[in-house]
Amino acid sequence: MKKQWVIKKIAFLIGISVANHAFAAVFQLWGQDGGSIGNYHAGRAAIAENASTNYYNAAGLIRIHNQQLLLGLAPTTTDIRFQGTVSVNTLGTGPQPVTAQGGTFNFLPNEHYAAPLADNLVFGLSVMMPFSSVTNYGLTSNAQYAATESSIQVIDVVPSLGFAYNDKLSVGFGLDLEHARGEFNYVLTSIGPNSNTLTKNIGSSYGYGYHLGILYQTSEQTRMGLNFLSQVKHHLHGGSSQLSGPLANNGSGGIQYTNALKANVTLPSTTTFSIFHTLNSGWDVMGTVSYTQWTVFNQLMLQNVAGISGGLSNNSILVIMPEHYHNTWNYAVGTDYHLNEKWFFRTGVGYDETPSNNRYRNLRFPDSNQIAMALGAHFQATPTLGVDLGWTHLFAMNTRINQLSQTTGDQVTTINGAITSSADVYGLELKWDIT
Repeated sequence: MKKQWVIKKIAFLIGISVANHAFAAVFQLWGQDGGSIGNYHAGRAAIAENASTNYYNAAGLIRIHNQQLLLGLAPTTTDIRFQGTVSVNTLGTGPQPVTAQGGTFNFLPNEHYAAPLADNLVFGLSVMMPFSSVTNYGLTSNAQYAATESSIQVIDVVPSLGFAYNDKLSVGFGLDLEHARGEFNYVLTSIGPNSNTLTKNIGSSYGYGYHLGILYQTSEQTRMGLNFLSQVKHHLHGGSSQLSGPLANNGSGGIQYTNALKANVTLPSTTTFSIFHTLNSGWDVMGTVSYTQWTVFNQLMLQNVAGISGGLSNNSILVIMPEHYHNTWNYAVGTDYHLNEKWFFRTGVGYDETPSNNRYRNLRFPDSNQIAMALGAHFQATPTLGVDLGWTHLFAMNTRINQLSQTTGDQVTTINGAITSSADVYGLELKWDIT
């Protein structure tokens, strides 16, 4: 009966996970459940308070003593404002002033499940999006010649096992089965807006990695967790690239299409250390330090793009977008305050380094260093049913794009200006202790 239940839940979680929407301009997402949004993931590799520990540190699964299901949703708003100049060689007008808004409103679902298989062995399954970025500058300013809609979305299906070696030490391991989808759109032009032609480039792929975790309880009040998520390589093949407008088909207009688009993307590994400590019956404190090896994301190269080269349209344009990311640290500290048996409240603050730099930052991924502030609450409605609410506000530090040139066939677009941005992430989650 237990095995049948696990199989049903796997099918259910994979089924609803396809309703994915991207999160924000932030590439790496830290909050994968309502509780972590409420304290900006502080202590998540050590706290192991519910089935979401399957993602943060599978070793924590051993603390889940009954079947448990979490269903969460994170509505998110982003404000991404670019103010500066955009110059397009094919227009011949020199730098033009531009003010553009690239923020979006989206939802991010997450699902986590845990089931004890034996006294010292627990199975976990999570479906969520560890990496995501969406910007959309629209078609009303010269920013469209650099980027309109851009997105990278990664769904991660995470089956794991947590094993207790003794009453203090547990380990966890599992797989990360990922589906990635990327979309990179912009506008080509010739002598003026009447020649504007939209190019849409969409590709997807599957990749896999693994995760390893350790949880050690030094005392009844304190535990520490260490977790490693491996890098995952994605090879996008058979994607679509489409020109739509006057410049398509050598100026005849209409739609020009190819399904030979290719791209390769490597997503970075992350190592996380967390500590959790109970001060007294009312207060818990926790902290997390994470290190992400972003240097694997050196450039984004699209092959077989539909575009214009040598004055003629063709389907073999090579587009290279240099990124040159560097490795980053993320820090988070938080507290829980237990008011009574039904209510406790969360707070958290954090700092997230950006992997991008001023020389290569672009409109598609206009990331910057961020300061996070978070609040949350848990309400235990019944002995088996709980609700989590969370809110994280991200203060992004102002940053720049410095004379970055993007070459797409005959068109060279140069961007110079300032980026200001912020984001609000809201978490809503239902926790069901099944047995």
